[in-house]
Amino acid sequence: QAGCKLMDGFAIFIQLCLAAAAFSTLILKRQRETPQRPVRIWAFDVSKQLVGGIVIHSLNVIAAYLFGTSLEGDTSNPCVWYFLNILVDTTLGVVILWFLFLGFDSLTVYFKLSGFRSGVYGSPPLQQQMKRWGKQLGLYIASLVIMKAVVVILFRICPWIEDFGRWVLRWTLGNYKLQVVFVMLIFPLVMNIIQFWIVDTIVKHKSEKKAISLSRDEDEEESSPF
Repeated sequence: QAGCKLMDGFAIFIQLCLAAAAFSTLILKRQRETPQRPVRIWAFDVSKQLVGGIVIHSLNVIAAYLFGTSLEGDTSNPCVWYFLNILVDTTLGVVILWFLFLGFDSLTVYFKLSGFRSGVYGSPPLQQQMKRWGKQLGLYIASLVIMKAVVVILFRICPWIEDFGRWVLRWTLGNYKLQVVFVMLIFPLVMNIIQFWIVDTIVKHKSEKKAISLSRDEDEEESSPF
């Protein structure tokens, strides 16, 4: 069971296939959305998910290897733990992210911090828009890290979840490549497509009239220390 490798050449190729397939669905989503976001606004929104996806994927791989080693030094299957991370991230994790986004949004409004409203990047020049994008990306990454910390705590207090993961993947045991393809491509592809669509709906600005520009007051607030 410990023969599964998440970072060898085959696994990395599978991960690249997953990334390409999952993010291509966001292109399809943009084509179907009404009203359609301008290309620059869409690129800002999607790039936040791209960076966030790299961060959460890295955390999942690290967590899979860490949980794959017991306190006694025994090793378990890292593919089982990667599967469990994906399962929880794309279900309970999305709910946690939703509440974190609401909480951070309320805090930025309460403290009157400008540039943090998700999906609103203001008017050109690009440098000003990138500044707001960076602020929103910081909040998004912070939300992902907090969410992952909650998931890790959940795994710690529910050790039986590993047995569930092994039970689900029992049909792939003994076939390393089949297990990697299922754990790192097929299952994450289905779950991540759903997650990306939901998160993209969260991070994009809801107002049809403010797809590009902030209100005049918010533009003026950008000159403040925040």
